[in-house]
Amino acid sequence: MKKLFRLLSVLSIALALFAVAFLINKPDNHREKYEQFILEKASALPKSESIKEDLKAPDQPDMAAFQEFITTVDPKLGYVPKKRLINSYRETIAMANQTENLREYEPPVEWEGTVAYMGGRTRALMFDPNSNGYKKVWAGGVTGGLWYIDDITTTNKSWVPVDDFWANLAISCITYDPNNTQVFYVGTGEAQTARIIYRESSGVGAGIYKTSDAGQTWELLASTEDFDYITDIAVRDEDGQSVVYAAVASGTYMGEDHESQPTDGLYRSTDGGENWEQVLPPFSIISEEPYTPADIEIAANGRIFVGTMENLNKLGGATVLYSDSGLEGSWSVYNFYNTKISSESYYKIPARTIIASAPSDPNIVYAQFAAGYTNGFTYYRGRYMAKSVDGGETWTQLNTPPTDEWSTLAWHAFILKVDPSNPNSIFTGGLDLWKSQNGGQNYSRVSDWSLMYWGGGDEYVHADQHNIQYQPENPTSSIFSSDGGVFYTATANQAQPVFKERNKGYNTLQFYSCAIDPTPGAKRYIGGLQDNGTLFYNNSPLDINDMIDGGDGAYCFWDNNESNIFITSVYYNAYSVWVNDDYYDGFGGNSGTFISPADYDYKLNILYGDAVDFFGGNANKLLRTKGIPYSMVDNLIDLGTSSSVPFSHVKYSRFAPNGTSTLFVGTQSGKLYKVTNAESTPITTNIGSPDFPTANISCVALGENENELLVTFSNYGVSSVWLTMDGGETWQEKEANLPDMPIRWAIFHPDNNGQAMLATELGIWATNTLQEDETEWSPASAGMGNVRVDMLQFRHGDDIVLAASHGRGLFTTTYNVDVYTSEKETFTEQNNFSVFPNPASDFVSINFDSFGQQNVLISITDMNGRIILQKNISASSGKVSEKIEISELSKGVYVVSVQNNDRLSSRKIVVR
Repeated sequence: MKKLFRLLSVLSIALALFAVAFLINKPDNHREKYEQFILEKASALPKSESIKEDLKAPDQPDMAAFQEFITTVDPKLGYVPKKRLINSYRETIAMANQTENLREYEPPVEWEGTVAYMGGRTRALMFDPNSNGYKKVWAGGVTGGLWYIDDITTTNKSWVPVDDFWANLAISCITYDPNNTQVFYVGTGEAQTARIIYRESSGVGAGIYKTSDAGQTWELLASTEDFDYITDIAVRDEDGQSVVYAAVASGTYMGEDHESQPTDGLYRSTDGGENWEQVLPPFSIISEEPYTPADIEIAANGRIFVGTMENLNKLGGATVLYSDSGLEGSWSVYNFYNTKISSESYYKIPARTIIASAPSDPNIVYAQFAAGYTNGFTYYRGRYMAKSVDGGETWTQLNTPPTDEWSTLAWHAFILKVDPSNPNSIFTGGLDLWKSQNGGQNYSRVSDWSLMYWGGGDEYVHADQHNIQYQPENPTSSIFSSDGGVFYTATANQAQPVFKERNKGYNTLQFYSCAIDPTPGAKRYIGGLQDNGTLFYNNSPLDINDMIDGGDGAYCFWDNNESNIFITSVYYNAYSVWVNDDYYDGFGGNSGTFISPADYDYKLNILYGDAVDFFGGNANKLLRTKGIPYSMVDNLIDLGTSSSVPFSHVKYSRFAPNGTSTLFVGTQSGKLYKVTNAESTPITTNIGSPDFPTANISCVALGENENELLVTFSNYGVSSVWLTMDGGETWQEKEANLPDMPIRWAIFHPDNNGQAMLATELGIWATNTLQEDETEWSPASAGMGNVRVDMLQFRHGDDIVLAASHGRGLFTTTYNVDVYTSEKETFTEQNNFSVFPNPASDFVSINFDSFGQQNVLISITDMNGRIILQKNISASSGKVSEKIEISELSKGVYVVSVQNNDRLSSRKIVVR
């Protein structure tokens, strides 16, 4: 009996171990664990209602940031390794320069940007000291790179981008050398939003760019590559020597702390940026860490002022430092407001400090201080203002504008400037612009961001103020930058200035999505943008009058067989239907994620969107809306999947049987499903691969039928591209030579399943060798640049591709079919086989070499292998040319083959 008991015990233990091993190693167990990681991260998010008091509008930047985190996080690291993008950039440039190695038949792709008179978030502003009358202006978008305009005072000039292919387009600040005005310095990295707040930074920086020829050529200073965030930069004339000062900070980006090396601080260079010395003192007697600078101000007498911000440990903010030499050990510290804020009960984190010195009187200096409180995330407001009349030695507290209206997003938008000719006239700003004409005793609001919804006006300046610069030698003229680009006034000295938008051609718009009018040749597009609603492009420059939906624009669709209908949306599946370009009705809402993935069955007029929220609510469900546009009915349908996280991509199949909807649906953890009969009772089949990465499926592209699928993943650190030609029975990894970067969208060319295009974090990449064992990807961003692209849409009528970039607006290109064939080059060279013209419509001339008297079989087959035409000819030795009529062939792609003796040569042709 004891032996039996021992035997049963051993068997029980063995079975238990087997069960544990099975659970650990069973298919998709790693995905289930990753889903728990996603839900745990989501659980830390603040609820929307808890941050309403700090929002300027009905956008939700916390959710936008979280969605971007899940989309791009390295699943193994648990954070987004954005610095890895620099190496990817270098690989991109190297491949783009090796044009001699590109395939002979690779089709050229040249992108053309749509014109816009709207701008995106802009922090860097500078009047060019070399321009006549100081009319030329430089500006930097935090995701759109560096730009210039030759004359800011007129409406006739357009902005020009400096270089679309910089390693980093997150421009934060700009200045010039007063002793050599041909020398400019540009800082990168948006530290202002790299805090533990509900909005994430637009990007980690790459250091400082420098030009010595007034902006014609630029170099990235190698000595600054470890400066992750440059908050400000200035050059001071020190007895005829130009000394550069760089304010360097650390920040948090997508779950990872990016600490500038060797530390935060004010870095001083006497050799033009080749070498640097940190000069600020530590912020406490028990710490060796220097203050973190937010702002540099050089007074008219040369005294340097620095306003601080909190470091990653939320220490050292709300402090003013000044020095006359700029050297280490020479700094005076005014930390009254640091102490005052630290002792308060609610807003008790001393934070960002901005300094403004009066150009007409260096003894008069103003400062404003932000403070924060923590409730899971940290929120900051402008809290105090102060004034010094003795060059910063003593300070007096001033009134502020109403704190509930002034700067509720002080971590993000916080500015201060003194009139060059009147030391009592100051601008301050946060959400809007405020002005005092009596030295800070009282203020009036002089701009109104909400006028954007009413077409603008004299008081319109877009929300969130980031910079003010007066035109040298003209105190009545000044420029302002905000989340909506650049604005100008010629009446800056008046109590109520008249503002003018100056965004002609300054296309730094951040699109999430796009849709194209299906009518061939039509230049009508719609797109959803971050913080700028949904815009309607109708073959004329975009401006605020083209905003047809507010908030943050999300997915949008154009009905492919009823082109008078299109659909727009904002966050959480709140949709609007438009008929004949007029709003008709709305549907959906209150489900899904911030930018909720969806697709539209234009044959049955049904929209399908992810209904699962960030917290796992509505698990396994899609929003299904039938009867668009006139009799809409919403319901949530259960797909019965094993996923507990949101669906990350929804793709409608245009090949679905008549009267039915077929969908391909991916998840944030890398599960892929095919859903048939989605219009009635969905039937869901898992068609993904165990080899798929545990990561966010960003797109499913369909080729010439439902068996041909290209699936992309958007996370760092994973294999991003997978192909099946048999509906998911087998999968091939097609990452090949792609750099490690997020892949956000994909399309096949519909006439060539070996030809594909990807939307990536570094522009567009393409291949014509997708069906070959050794696929090769190449940069295809000519005319666009290394900007993040979120979506691609293909118009079948004329092969136009519309691209939604997140920082440079909308782009289009003609995506010609590629006639490259995978036949061995030595084989085709031996026959000298060619087909001309290609594409063709009436006839083709087939040319080849014949070796002796022989019979030759010429065949034309379609892409499914069906023989369309065959012709036997008798050929003599030498060159042979045979003309074949093709006018009766339907439009499409065909294969022309020539067989003579033991030789078979083939080429693809396009019939139009």
